[in-house]
Amino acid sequence: MSTSLWRAQERSYPTERLTPAAHYDTVVVGAGFTGLMTALLLAREGQSTLVIESRTVGAGASGATTAKATLLQGNRLSQISTIADKTLAGDYLAGNRKGLNWLIEFCDQQGIDVQRPSAWTFARSEKGVKDVVKEHEIARELGLSTVLHDTIIAPFSVYSAVELQDQLQLNPVDLLEGLAGALDAAGGTIVDRCRVVSLDYDSTDRRIEVETPDGIVTGDHVVLATATPILDKGKTTVELSPQRSYLCSFEYDGPAPDGMLISVESPTRSLRTAQVEGTRYLLVGGNGHRTGMPDSTQAQLDEIAEWTEKHFPGATLTHSWSAQDYHPATMVPMAKTMPWGEGRVHFAGGYSKWGLTSAPAAAQQVVDIVLGRPDPHIFGTPGTLGTVKGAVKTLSDMPKTQAKAALKAVKSDLSEEPAGSAAHPSTPGVAADGSASVDSTRVEAEAGAPRTGHVGRTPVGESIVDGVPCRVSLVCPHMKGILAWNDAEKSWDCPLHGSRFEADGTLIEGPATTDLERL
Repeated sequence: MSTSLWRAQERSYPTERLTPAAHYDTVVVGAGFTGLMTALLLAREGQSTLVIESRTVGAGASGATTAKATLLQGNRLSQISTIADKTLAGDYLAGNRKGLNWLIEFCDQQGIDVQRPSAWTFARSEKGVKDVVKEHEIARELGLSTVLHDTIIAPFSVYSAVELQDQLQLNPVDLLEGLAGALDAAGGTIVDRCRVVSLDYDSTDRRIEVETPDGIVTGDHVVLATATPILDKGKTTVELSPQRSYLCSFEYDGPAPDGMLISVESPTRSLRTAQVEGTRYLLVGGNGHRTGMPDSTQAQLDEIAEWTEKHFPGATLTHSWSAQDYHPATMVPMAKTMPWGEGRVHFAGGYSKWGLTSAPAAAQQVVDIVLGRPDPHIFGTPGTLGTVKGAVKTLSDMPKTQAKAALKAVKSDLSEEPAGSAAHPSTPGVAADGSASVDSTRVEAEAGAPRTGHVGRTPVGESIVDGVPCRVSLVCPHMKGILAWNDAEKSWDCPLHGSRFEADGTLIEGPATTDLERL
């Protein structure tokens, strides 16, 4: 698996080194779309603002997205209407409209190149037609000017399609570069390659101490723009399902469907074209699944490539990659204050892969919270019944031994555990020391994969990293989930909450903040 098409381009961002003991009005953790937008809006309000990024700007989903910004998001509105109600679907739509309008205005002000094609939700089979029609009907009822078509011109079968004109697509690194530059001009600071490892409330100064390996800084407020709230081990984290999806880019000069397309059936097919440095590319994505669950992640990419080569003869694969986002049990994005941190730690995320419109709206809501403005509840207020129904759907693909405890946590009225707590659900199949009571027989996986087995009751993975034998514990340090091997990205992935680690145990992403234990 290669880096994304977008991140293969050389870009520079205005980053600095951390200044230990410095104080800021707000410290934002995460330099993706949400973090940069939040910091920019706060800086424009006169706040001193620091963004801390564990890797590099846009290293997560923001630099791996399909970069489609639209109010027609597959069959999202009808899903929310079915699981919750139409009122929540309408609120979700209004929030995304606010986000899209902000994005359009920002790109215009910064001179960022965008295209305004139609968005299409289509059925690949007769079975999907009813879902397309339902999305069209609910979209129209909620005020979108969608148009229903019997089919569209495409090299694959389309049984029905709904269109929404004048949406937006772009190159995401253009947007990241524009946001970082605007933040720098507004007086904000970005520090990259610096991981936040703990947050502590200083009751004397009423500040949050933000600890990193490079030193401690403080903030009156902290915003976790980290896709899922790092350090949290309570209800918010449990309500977010980690989802990986795949994207391939192809050099292709032949005829391609006009606009941004996504199918309603599973496995999903998502398509668009892009001009990057003078070359035209066809982007094809889909095959989403819960992190850490499929037998082979490489097979997901291979299947997309085979489908594309079948329907677009002559398409030449150039890049293939994966991204991770989180789907909330509430069905709508979260922009909230965490129950720990004395009201000074906030979180925004849970975009279900539609972050280009949701992130600007969530950033605006978090800014209002930080500044003490009336909370507008941009995405609506999810009801208890809808949240529980959403949790059942969200947790349906979680390992069976751990889903029961997770659902109980979602339904509980108890407050969440504070950051850094060692507490975790009492889960069948997981021992008190965090090791799994699974088959202890050592197995040899497919060629090139690590061996897995046990040391005592602790599951372990053994591999060769840069010619050196490496053995790591497969117990996730976040909440004791048991990790699975990702053969496409050569990583250990946690199916509980999406923490991911290099083969040698080095942390990549997720709510965990420490590496795997080496044995």
